[in-house]
Amino acid sequence: MKERHKIILDEFYQNAKGVFDRIGDNTLQDIVSLILDAEQIYVLGIGHSGMFGRILSMKLNHVGLKAFTIFDEINPPFTKNDLLIAISQSGGTATVVTLAEKAKKLGGRVLGVTSNENSALGRISDELLKIDRHADDVSFEGLAPIGDKKNQNLLGVLFGFNIYILFYTLVIELAKKREETPDSINVRHANLQ
Repeated sequence: MKERHKIILDEFYQNAKGVFDRIGDNTLQDIVSLILDAEQIYVLGIGHSGMFGRILSMKLNHVGLKAFTIFDEINPPFTKNDLLIAISQSGGTATVVTLAEKAKKLGGRVLGVTSNENSALGRISDELLKIDRHADDVSFEGLAPIGDKKNQNLLGVLFGFNIYILFYTLVIELAKKREETPDSINVRHANLQ
């Protein structure tokens, strides 16, 4: 068990490193600027993408931004000054694409986070963050029980792991740009739980 744990950890690390080596620093800086320019940020994803999207929304609030998760009943209206961060591994999730189109019709901006830049979400987005599902040179022997590079189970796990790391990277960069401190972030954490 312990040996498998080390193998899996190394596979996740090698994969994330290979994927992130392909993302330019200018791309990340453009995304940070896009987020900072928005009055409000709305985050949308279904399934795994939605779970990681909720984490991103929470962390954006922790660094002092006004962020909401789509499908929350208490959200304010989306306006032309707002940003929708739409997350879909395939870029074709019907609900995500439909709401991204609606955000555009309302005059807002859309940041697409997907593995497929040629997808419907890729074409709709004002800015696109392409997150490859896997690095080409990594084999997944430890993760093989849940699938291989052609199997959606493994691809979903890898995409989720990669966006989780990336979202924290963005939040840290946003905190630095906003001159947040651990204390200023800490006071925004939920305390009635």
